[in-house]
Amino acid sequence: MKWWNKLLLGLAALVVALALLVWLAPARWLAPMVQARLRGVQLHEVSGSVWNGRVGEVVMPDGTVLGRFHWQLSRRALLGRVFLHAALDGPFLRGQGEFSRVGDESAWRAVELRLALDALPQPPSTPWGSPRGELALDLAQLRVRNGWPDSVSGHLRWRRAAVQGPDEAVALGELVADLGGSHGVIRADLHDAGDGPLQLAGLAQLSPIGWRLDARLSPREPTPALQRWLARLGPPDAQGAVHLQRGAGLGALSTGASR
Repeated sequence: MKWWNKLLLGLAALVVALALLVWLAPARWLAPMVQARLRGVQLHEVSGSVWNGRVGEVVMPDGTVLGRFHWQLSRRALLGRVFLHAALDGPFLRGQGEFSRVGDESAWRAVELRLALDALPQPPSTPWGSPRGELALDLAQLRVRNGWPDSVSGHLRWRRAAVQGPDEAVALGELVADLGGSHGVIRADLHDAGDGPLQLAGLAQLSPIGWRLDARLSPREPTPALQRWLARLGPPDAQGAVHLQRGAGLGALSTGASR
């Protein structure tokens, strides 16, 4: 056998060995590389393979425990076509979804996320109080092109919505944002569930060149605590409703959304 035949056979054997190594690679081999890219996030108890793996505990840089993480990655990633199913189960955040990427376009589908605001180690604080309740995000699809959301379809619900102030808690009911949009302009139709303390109707829009919020908030019943909280958002009209009109940037975002 000539020497170049031996060389070709040796290279072929090396390629097969490397392919098998990648095909059967345990997930723990990649954990240090992933941690380096996540800037301080710690992955504990990594098991399984690159294609079907688990993390027993995901810990944020400040020590906050996010919980268990599981993924399934299609082997078509070797051909540059990424298809991933991911799931997170933690003390305050849980969810799952499907991610894909081909070229410069990526997409999320069948996303379900639940954030328990009451269980957060450090509840968020705003000038209008600390939010309470649960955020529930359900996305049928979210498509991203060149780093910007190109289209979206889904719902964001704030269940058992409330704000905790320094002296009192204010119940708001259930608030909903119906998400939609295409060609880089994202729209959220805002409303309440119909039977809570707060009546909400409005529209929020976001594009690469600007954003706009146009909403009307009013108490369903004249509750003093809710009326005081609404007055912090802006001056109420004769019916006790507060009109929010905010925006920045350029672009022909529609007006007159509040009803």
